[in-house]
This record gives sequence, structure tokens and C-alpha cells, in this order.
Amino acid sequence: MKLKEDDTIIKSLRNCPLFTGFGRSELKSVLSIAHIRDYSDGEVIFSEGNLGLCFYIIVKGSAEIAALSKSGNNGSLMKRVYTEGSYFSETHLFTESSHTVSCTAREVTKLIIFAKPDLEDLIKIKPRLGNKVLLRFLEFLSEQLNSLYKENLQLLQKDN
Repeated sequence: MKLKEDDTIIKSLRNCPLFTGFGRSELKSVLSIAHIRDYSDGEVIFSEGNLGLCFYIIVKGSAEIAALSKSGNNGSLMKRVYTEGSYFSETHLFTESSHTVSCTAREVTKLIIFAKPDLEDLIKIKPRLGNKVLLRFLEFLSEQLNSLYKENLQLLQKDN
């Protein structure tokens, strides 16, 4: 990896809220278990129904998440676009479930990819750093869950 590219990748990781508070050496250690992959425009990153074991951060480019709506929209397509700095599929680091959506690169796209088995290896090899990663993910997912709870509560209050 070139020095400038390495800095860009470290910056992308540092800017991800899941790695808030990590020092440069910690980020480099975390990156040592990551996979950096380039996707061409239109290339499938993952497909609905496939086993999901990875978490993704977009370094450059964009990706589109799409799924058929099963909620009364006559099977219409639901889409969400993620751009540089975005991340997705974080829960797949902790479960062995299938993707409920598909993901495709919308242009030439560079991703940082973390796979569940690699995270498990980090926890064994560097337990202090592995636990820091786990705790940060737990904090983040708890914040997300709390936010969804509040949003649902507001919706219920509007209905009453």
C-alpha cells in the first residue's frame, strides 16, 4: 500500500464513529486484520440471501443497498445509497445471518472490509485492543437501539 493511500485508509477508519477514540497505532493494528478491496461500477458487493460475516467502510466511491419491499408496496424496490465515509453491515460481525438486502458499487469504490473470523483472531492475538473494539461496537449499537426506541415511542405517541 502506498503511503498516501495508507493515510487515506487510516483517515477513513478514524472518521468512522465505531473507531472514535482509537490512536493511530491502534487503527493500524485494526487495519492489519482488514481487507482493502476495490469494486468496479456495478459490481456486486454482496447479495440478498448470502451469509453475511463482514462489516464495510467506504473509503472512496459509493454503494447502493437495495431490497424488494415486502410491506404492501407491490414488491417495489427500496434503495439507500452510501457514500464516502459511510459504513454498513456492522451487525454481521456478531451474527451469522443472511443478508436481507443486496449491495452494489455505484462507481469505482474502495472498501475497508472486516470479517467476523478476523475480528475473532484480533481478540485472541491482542485481547486488549480486541476488547476495545468490541466495547466500542457495543456502545454504538446500544446508542442505535436507544435511538430507535425513542423514535418508536414518538410514533406511538403521535398515534394516540
